[in-house]
Amino acid sequence: RRQNSLYSLFSSSLLLTIMMMPSKKRPLPEGNDKECKKNAKKSSIINQYTGWKVPSNNYTIPTISIIGDNGGGESTTIVTPESFYSEYIRQRKPVVLRTENNNNNNLSSSTSLLLLSDLSNLTKWKDINYLKSQVDSKHTVMVEQRSSSSSSSTFGNGYEIPMTFSQFATRITSGKDYDRHYLTTQDVHSNADNGRPDLMSPLMKYLQHDFPLQPRIMGNLIPQNINLWMGNSSSSSVGTSSGLHHDYHDNLYIVLKGKKRFRLYSPGDTEMMYTRGHLAKVHPNGRINYEGEETTAYGADLKSDMAARAAKRKEDAERMLEEAERAVEEGVEGAERMLEEAEVELEEAMDDIIDAEMDDDDDDGNDNEKECVFETFGDERKRVVDKTVVDPNNFSKIKPHMLDDAALLKESYPNFLNATAAYCTVQEGDILYLPASWFHEVTSYGGQDGHLAMNYWFHPPDGESFEHPYSSDFWPNDYKDRFGK
Repeated sequence: RRQNSLYSLFSSSLLLTIMMMPSKKRPLPEGNDKECKKNAKKSSIINQYTGWKVPSNNYTIPTISIIGDNGGGESTTIVTPESFYSEYIRQRKPVVLRTENNNNNNLSSSTSLLLLSDLSNLTKWKDINYLKSQVDSKHTVMVEQRSSSSSSSTFGNGYEIPMTFSQFATRITSGKDYDRHYLTTQDVHSNADNGRPDLMSPLMKYLQHDFPLQPRIMGNLIPQNINLWMGNSSSSSVGTSSGLHHDYHDNLYIVLKGKKRFRLYSPGDTEMMYTRGHLAKVHPNGRINYEGEETTAYGADLKSDMAARAAKRKEDAERMLEEAERAVEEGVEGAERMLEEAEVELEEAMDDIIDAEMDDDDDDGNDNEKECVFETFGDERKRVVDKTVVDPNNFSKIKPHMLDDAALLKESYPNFLNATAAYCTVQEGDILYLPASWFHEVTSYGGQDGHLAMNYWFHPPDGESFEHPYSSDFWPNDYKDRFGK
């Protein structure tokens, strides 16, 4: 439903800040550089995914029990953040986490397990009156609306209507057409100080006292967004479909009420998914890029990443220069040579900054300011930087009612028949880990009070270790700057 994170919004402000020191401008390269890049892109391998793939069709995603004591004194699967990273996150392998002796099917009975104890307060959300009591009665949310209650009418098209959260909560439990509306990701505002997107929507800020920003089980992954998912289905046996799509981030999906059935396809099958967007590249860790939306493997906007690297190089060069100057003053042997090397490094770092600034200037004609949307939240006017779009790139053109109809698929989407599907059912109290860009169709089943889930999205890791899950410090540094952690 969401497009890529808009971290390019702060790349220009970052560059303006670090351009305070004068430096020689490097001349523009001769020839049509953009055309060269375009041709090189065409010749590259589009799908470079190297992670875990579904071994056989109709494969069942494993469910692991993570309580240390099942009540009979026998130990079940021992999971630590380190082992979870090694066996699932790094391998890009989906898995369902279940509390073995969870008789009430909720996270509160697992508080003895340190790994999930920081999520136990989420069980309070099963009481819809509790949720309503935590959110301002006048707070407006955007709710997806499908055209009818028919099984062929799905969510995921980006068509929304406004209503207060209280009105929505009442509607899905007792109102007319209670199964036609679905609360999904909400618009995210920018931070007034630095232009970065907030970590969560205003709705989630009302509830943030009930959950950690970084769940213990996810180790050192950096969160990108936190969301609430609420709806209902007209039948406990039919359910409502999300439509086939992928997300751009690693997903920790916590079912608090009802159940969810996931149909999954790995990023290795991307070319068979008939996405609305035009595929540009699939990174080795699965992160999908569409034309005009290219990012690094860990999901950073290319210009923002270039600016951050240039700023870091300048910072290191300035430190190197200070040390060299101090060495010269102290008469250290070889200090003059160190000083010359530091001056060269600083000049090259400033050239990198100028290059990044020139690259950023190339897009000045995009009229981005005309696309800005502002909303009033409390007494503040906030800029919306992550807004829902109609018919997003990351959704498949294949309608849910066609997914199991071989005849229709053969006629309209024949390559899809070559994709390898996996399935899992995530029950109340279960947690699904789903790596970035795994395609999924979610069928939600609810009872009298509907279905409810909460999820975290994390920037997709591309590193080699638990301690350093990213190949760059881009996201860790950004998170530290914003939250001091």
